[in-house]
Amino acid sequence: MKSISIFGCTGSIGTQALEILRQNKEQFSFDVFVCNSNTDKALEIVNEFNPEHIFMSDVAASNKLKESLSSGTNVLENISDVIGHLKARHSDIYLSAISSFDCIELTILAAESGNKLLLANKESLVVYGEHLVNISNRSGTKIVPIDSEHYSLMNSLNNIEKNDIDRIFITASGGPFIGQPLNEIANKEPKEALDHPNWSMGDKITIDSATLVNKCFELIEAKYLFDLDPGKLKVLIQPQSIIHSMVELKDGSVEAQMSLPSMIIPLSFGLLGEYSAKAKNNFSLDMFKEDIKLTISDFPKDRDKLIEISKDVMRNGGNRGLIFASINDFAVKKYLQGEIKFGEIYNLIFKHYSEMEKKEILSLEDLKHNQSEILEYLESF
Repeated sequence: MKSISIFGCTGSIGTQALEILRQNKEQFSFDVFVCNSNTDKALEIVNEFNPEHIFMSDVAASNKLKESLSSGTNVLENISDVIGHLKARHSDIYLSAISSFDCIELTILAAESGNKLLLANKESLVVYGEHLVNISNRSGTKIVPIDSEHYSLMNSLNNIEKNDIDRIFITASGGPFIGQPLNEIANKEPKEALDHPNWSMGDKITIDSATLVNKCFELIEAKYLFDLDPGKLKVLIQPQSIIHSMVELKDGSVEAQMSLPSMIIPLSFGLLGEYSAKAKNNFSLDMFKEDIKLTISDFPKDRDKLIEISKDVMRNGGNRGLIFASINDFAVKKYLQGEIKFGEIYNLIFKHYSEMEKKEILSLEDLKHNQSEILEYLESF
């Protein structure tokens, strides 16, 4: 029986992971579950899975949960209690699926465990990628990427020599505003931006998909996960979300990884440690039975500045990923609260990324300190 801790148990990725665990309960014990403020969902999860510990970052929600609990699950009071427990006893598997880079210290502790880290939290790699990968390598922790693009790349790169690669393409659906120029979507309402055509995700990542910032984060993620040359990394628009990545070899041939759009495939492999026949039955492509249409187009030219920023992050490191992710996080929150227009997300990123001081990040303490500086700077405008 393997123990598992889930950071982000009530979110989209966490919920899908629990769907798999529900069907394989006899194989697992449940250690630490972490979430934010969804008390009703957290209570359902605790009553069904009976984890040893749960932590809710929202204090009011945590107090409400404690009043409602009838199981023996221990409610941890603060993040320090979570860290203390994780340091004292390692789980066999960690799933890091918290949106943004909140609680990044939990992902770092999982990377230090020497066990298995299922990584669905791309911002942790964007802001601390080199350090996180180095920590995992030193400790012997196996990282399994849960993004469909990086999971597919992992499968391709397991069988291809890097020296044989000419280009690597990560695909984007294009989101709800595919094919529309920036000047036409500048005033789109959150309701429209949250209406993703292919994926059901949390609000933050869905907005990132609509702006295409999410795909830029995934370029950075791929660079760190697989130690890739930034010059070989490209983004293409693939509206059906069936081709997840492509590797072009030096002879001009291309290997594409394809499946129906679902996170169940990478989650099943990560949790169960093997390719899942059930996932295959539900989400693989039967090219003979289905009328599959595949279309591909270039990344929109009017958003190329995002790619330029991503390349700067990959090539020069330091706090650049933190600056990019922090400005975006700040802008998305403002947009969802109705304080800025959709197009202003881009304006904030383009303006402030170039203006902020670039510096080295040598530790988690440096990261936290610089994050506070960046937020203070942004709130001064």
